Amino acid sequence: MPPLLSPLSFRLREKLLPLADSKNLLGFSGGVDSTALFFILLECEIPFDIAIVHYHTRKQANDEIAYAQHLAKIYNKQCFITHAPHFSHNFESQARTFRFSFFDEIIQTHKYTTLLLAHQLNDRFEWLLMQLTRGAGLENLLGFESRRKDYSIVRPLESISKDEIYAYCNERGLKYFEDTSNADMRFRRNAFRMRFCNELVSKYSKGIAKSIEYLWEDRKYLNTKMPKKLYLEQLGIYAKDVSNAGVIFRLDQDSRNCGELDEYTLLQGCDKVAKLCGYVLSSAQRKEICKSKFCCKIHYLIITKNQNGIFIAVDIFDMYKKVTTQSISKEFKILCQKVKVPPRLRKLLWAEFCLAESCKQGECKENFALTKNQEKEVFFVQFAEKIGNFFTF
Repeated sequence: MPPLLSPLSFRLREKLLPLADSKNLLGFSGGVDSTALFFILLECEIPFDIAIVHYHTRKQANDEIAYAQHLAKIYNKQCFITHAPHFSHNFESQARTFRFSFFDEIIQTHKYTTLLLAHQLNDRFEWLLMQLTRGAGLENLLGFESRRKDYSIVRPLESISKDEIYAYCNERGLKYFEDTSNADMRFRRNAFRMRFCNELVSKYSKGIAKSIEYLWEDRKYLNTKMPKKLYLEQLGIYAKDVSNAGVIFRLDQDSRNCGELDEYTLLQGCDKVAKLCGYVLSSAQRKEICKSKFCCKIHYLIITKNQNGIFIAVDIFDMYKKVTTQSISKEFKILCQKVKVPPRLRKLLWAEFCLAESCKQGECKENFALTKNQEKEVFFVQFAEKIGNFFTF
């Protein structure tokens, strides 16, 4: 017998019903938001499994993992767990990259069609206010992508306030965990949450939710009216995820000529790539990109161009710096000239080639020395064909 619907589940039931025929994966953390969504999905009889990341940053995380496993066992759900490495810098971005790589892998392997995330109204409003103070345009003000390459992303709680979610869990006596780091005001997001967002959403949640909904509708309308000029192509060199090192994006109009693209449209493309990589360009960075005529490095994004298009390389792990003292082989230089690789990307591609070749041989990732000449030649041909197809038409 299905559990009795709570008022909150009843409100969300119509929105959730289309998921009844999907294969759904819930990104779970053990916090109040994902716990509430877990039980709302149960109440509405939506099929799902769960996935959780152990970041090893808090002792409490062990209890959260155990709780996820406990719920999965009781309610007959699959529970996928992964352990994140230590991130020495830029934790939020690196953690997001790792988390989505994990989700991507599970979804591809087990053929899920939808990723469910527990972002709620306060999260969306925090993001909007933070980007508003950075001089963002409509695309970045809204953020929160709704689709990845092979699956949809659904956020059932996106119009529900944090207060309502707490009330739901407390009324039903549900166990959840509080991340103590969320109260640390040294983090910009926490400062926005505590000083501005929580009180405003508590008082004006309905109006804020409706305004964000209207902004999304406006964006959809504007996107349908805009000429479909921009093509975004991707070359994966040595990476499992689009937001990792070893990925280059090309922006052009019709795979033949990017000369007709206006600056604003290309800047939109740069915005989109940055957002795919978990980074939001500020107003000053957008100006710098235009001032440099799309030839600069912003954070870990190398932006450059040639006659074939605008190229954006993702260099999170500073591969470019690792090989500044390494000599590029003569054969590789000839290849780059032949297929018209922009000069700014040649050292990065050389680093990726050396890394991929050494890992192929099972060597240490830091070892850029190449061995086994015969295998190297075969690998070089394969690599050359890959980048040749990308950089030339």
